[in-house]
Amino acid sequence: MVAIPQQQIIEQLAAGDAGHTAQKGIALEEVVNHTLGLFSGITLIHRNAVDVAGSCEIDLILSNNQHPDGLPFLPFYLVIECKNWQAPVDTATVRAFTSKLRLMRMKFGLLVAASGITGDAADRTNSHAHIRDEFNRDELILLVVTRAELERLTSTEEFGALLKLKLGQFLLNMAHF
Repeated sequence: MVAIPQQQIIEQLAAGDAGHTAQKGIALEEVVNHTLGLFSGITLIHRNAVDVAGSCEIDLILSNNQHPDGLPFLPFYLVIECKNWQAPVDTATVRAFTSKLRLMRMKFGLLVAASGITGDAADRTNSHAHIRDEFNRDELILLVVTRAELERLTSTEEFGALLKLKLGQFLLNMAHF
């Protein structure tokens, strides 16, 4: 277990809030990269990666060596999109991210959305409906972490538990019993 510098995260995000839109996004990307980088076996591969055609940009791509003290339940590549918006992320933006994941042949993505996503998780509306459709069509798993959740974390153990809980809830919510 590694301590997460909670106060530093809050201050870094607040500093981003005081800047222009790009600074808000950069602040969230830095927090996510640094926080996940505290886990054993997690390494940054690319930041703001752009494809050869210049048409697709991904905020963070991390490698996950699936170290027992890290995130062994997640895949080797962690593709992450960060949206430090005051409003929930809309379906079009979630669709754009899942499209990027499909183009990369990825089955897992992490969306860090400061204010969550549109719709109701229980009713599977709006962005939640799109995420369900992606899972049903291509078995693509998209987990969503909010800024409030990030700001509450005090250790990698807590963050790992949060991701495990979110993955379990995702699979349970997508199941057709």
